[in-house]
Amino acid sequence: MVDLAKIRKKKAEKKLPVASVQLPEPVPQQPVTPATEPPRDSETPKPRSAEKLERFMAEAGKKREGFVHAAVESTAANEVEVLTFVLAGEQYAVNIERILEIVRPRLVTRVPNAGDNVVGIVSLRGLIVTVVDVRARLHHRPAAAGESDARVIVVEQGGETLGFQVDRVLRVVKLDAAAIESQPVVHSSEQTESIRGVFQHAGALTILLDLDKLLG
Repeated sequence: MVDLAKIRKKKAEKKLPVASVQLPEPVPQQPVTPATEPPRDSETPKPRSAEKLERFMAEAGKKREGFVHAAVESTAANEVEVLTFVLAGEQYAVNIERILEIVRPRLVTRVPNAGDNVVGIVSLRGLIVTVVDVRARLHHRPAAAGESDARVIVVEQGGETLGFQVDRVLRVVKLDAAAIESQPVVHSSEQTESIRGVFQHAGALTILLDLDKLLG
């Protein structure tokens, strides 16, 4: 018979002893001090130069109201707005401040004992308008009959409503007062008190008239 007890004993004697392994003692952990966080940009004090730059960038491109108003007022004070028109082949202009309206020519009623410069009177929606002959005042010949582009410029003058006929109305022009020059007189017959000066516009010489003296 096989002795199982002896066999087990021999197997046990053949096994090598297991060496005991000693684990190192755990090192006590030191408490970790959290690192100090770097200061944020908002908390970092900015140098004065950076603050000035930021203020400049914030204001750049913005209009300075006081400066703009002053510039607009100065520009408006130096500007003259005039109506340009053609009369006897010459280009003229008058200030638009007292112009009431521009109408087509209509039937003129002669006025007995009227001055030489008065053509007559017309009715404009019940308003009596005295038509003045500015051609004679400017030393031009009478207008040819049947001018299709002719217009009557109606103005307020000394509490009266006056009108004068021109051959053609052109446009309203804004110009700098400094652009108006004195009248270049070639001959004494060309001089008239009705002329304030001359200016260049669109390549043409335009004569600026004084309404007070033209219609006075």
